[in-house]
Amino acid sequence: MMGLKASRTRQSWSAVASLLILVLVSTGCTAAAQTANTTPGPVIEPTAVTVKPTAAPVIVSTPSVIAKGARLEASGLVYNGEIVPEKIVPVVAEVAGQVMALDVKVGDAVKAGDSLLRIDSTVAEAQHAQALAGLELAQSQLELALQAPEETDLEAAQSAVAAARAGYERAKAGATDEEKRMALAQPRQAEAAVAVYQAQYNQIASSPFAGMMVESLQLQQATLAKEAAQAQYDQVLKGATADQIAAAYAQLTGAQAQLARLQEGARPAQIKAAQAGVKQAEVGVYLAQLQVDKTTVEAPIAGFVYQLDTAVGAMTGPGNPVMILFSHDMKILISVEESRSQAVYVGQSATIRVDAYPERIFTGEVSAIAPTFDAATRTVQVTVRPTGPDATDLASGMFATVTLMEQ
Repeated sequence: MMGLKASRTRQSWSAVASLLILVLVSTGCTAAAQTANTTPGPVIEPTAVTVKPTAAPVIVSTPSVIAKGARLEASGLVYNGEIVPEKIVPVVAEVAGQVMALDVKVGDAVKAGDSLLRIDSTVAEAQHAQALAGLELAQSQLELALQAPEETDLEAAQSAVAAARAGYERAKAGATDEEKRMALAQPRQAEAAVAVYQAQYNQIASSPFAGMMVESLQLQQATLAKEAAQAQYDQVLKGATADQIAAAYAQLTGAQAQLARLQEGARPAQIKAAQAGVKQAEVGVYLAQLQVDKTTVEAPIAGFVYQLDTAVGAMTGPGNPVMILFSHDMKILISVEESRSQAVYVGQSATIRVDAYPERIFTGEVSAIAPTFDAATRTVQVTVRPTGPDATDLASGMFATVTLMEQ
């Protein structure tokens, strides 16, 4: 019985399992049929989309050049730079003094040689007048050296020689008898005067104030005069000293030399010396005139006044800057990387764009290339100058984009 029940139970479970399998198979078939019977919608085929690459700049320079905007376009290589004047000239004073007048102001256009300012010229003009006087003196001395002596000059020189010779002879011979008698008369007259004043003084000698009276003073003066006359007489009797004889001889030789110069005329060396004196004086006048001229400061170039560094009444001196001039001509300095340097040459055409005129294109050309490279950036400095008739519209300080045109 137990075996029969177990057998029936296994058969029941087998039937249940078969039924479950049948149900699952039926369900899968139904779902597949429904899927097969569903009407399919339109099929959208994928469309091929062509993506155009964005026109990105081709950077061919070092990082420092990239910062300046170098890029390669169809027409050439583009660089950014700043417009600067062709010439920037600091104007300095060459003489010291006070600024008396300013003839320009900031922004004024000037031509080379125009007056910019004037410095006090009082001292310079006085020195110029002194130099002119020195020139006149030198010219007069030259004329005297070249001029033949007049008869009156010769006679005066001959008289001077005769007088000097007579003095020399007297000094050697000593005093004559007549000179001795005249010399003796002076001490005798002095003795007589002393006697007279002595008698007057004796009358008031007892007075306690005798030393303060006129008679005392007169007696003293007479006594001194007597002593001087006696010394002079003794000198006459003694004769001339060696020094006096030598002085008389020197006077004689000087007079003879002067007469000989007049008779012979100026020697070649004297004429040359006089001519050299004239030339030296002429140079002095030239230098003094230069100082006067430099009190007016003139424009060294044509351009415009960018900056003033002085004012009327201010003091200035040699080397002190008074203003800065910018030339009207402009240029643009750009840095070209080493890899592109061989493609740049003097005379190469270029176009210039500035933000101030966004719709305009200015023409230019390469005017100079630096002979060396910058060791830090490995770039070479290239100068581009505007060449078109509208180049005057470009102003210093503008930001410019320069395209170097390829050949």
